[in-house]
Amino acid sequence: MLTFVEALSLAGDRRKQNDDALGFARGCAWVIDGATDLDDAPLSGAQSDASWLAHFTSAYLHGAASNKDLRKLIEAASVSAREEFLRLAGPPTQRWKWPIASIVICAERDDQLIGLHLGDCRLLALGADGALHEGGVEASHAKDEEQLARSQTDAQKPLIDRAATIAMLRQLRAAQNQEGASWTFSLDPKCAQHAKMWALKLHRPAHILIASDGFSALADRYGAYDGAGLVQAALDKGLQELGRELRAIESADANGAKHPRFKASDDATALLMRLT
Repeated sequence: MLTFVEALSLAGDRRKQNDDALGFARGCAWVIDGATDLDDAPLSGAQSDASWLAHFTSAYLHGAASNKDLRKLIEAASVSAREEFLRLAGPPTQRWKWPIASIVICAERDDQLIGLHLGDCRLLALGADGALHEGGVEASHAKDEEQLARSQTDAQKPLIDRAATIAMLRQLRAAQNQEGASWTFSLDPKCAQHAKMWALKLHRPAHILIASDGFSALADRYGAYDGAGLVQAALDKGLQELGRELRAIESADANGAKHPRFKASDDATALLMRLT
């Protein structure tokens, strides 16, 4: 049985909205990380289109989640989000204006933990035998950010506020979610067919941590833990303490000199579960 233990969602900047969402319903658990808006004003009427997409999709999953066919579930969520977004905003004039998100969702089926992901959210599962299993692994953007930071002259500004950053991100986003390109969760239902699925056989009781990249940065970017250590720390210390550790690392490197990154702090979301 998959059961909820603890959850955490920290805004990267408390003066702004949180573009992450998470949920647990009917044996399914998910984390959604809305990609930062690149437009001057949101089209949906929400505080950001990223937040709108993440929270609309999470609300849909709360009502429709099941452990039977995750791919069909994500496809239906995309169809519903598309219909509502077009009702609110009409079709965006440029591809980079369409909201997108990373998502990881998992559920128990028979004797396995099944999962699906699009984008760079993570799943780390620690079995009772100490073995680590991973899902939702994508290449980190850390090297791209470091290269961009070193190539620009307006170093007094955070990466996300630099004109060259926005131009690059718009170009990259316009190229996504097309045949032959990388896919995220989007308003194109075909994204579900490009999602990666996996099934994990775990020694029980096992513990599963799913997280946005803002939280998994503790392991992936900052090296404070390895994957197994991060799950164990979530059990031993709790997600709140890990959130404090995360922000302490980022506060000590606020200008990104040690760890170049788009923002001083990203939204950071994590959900801890137990599989028995």
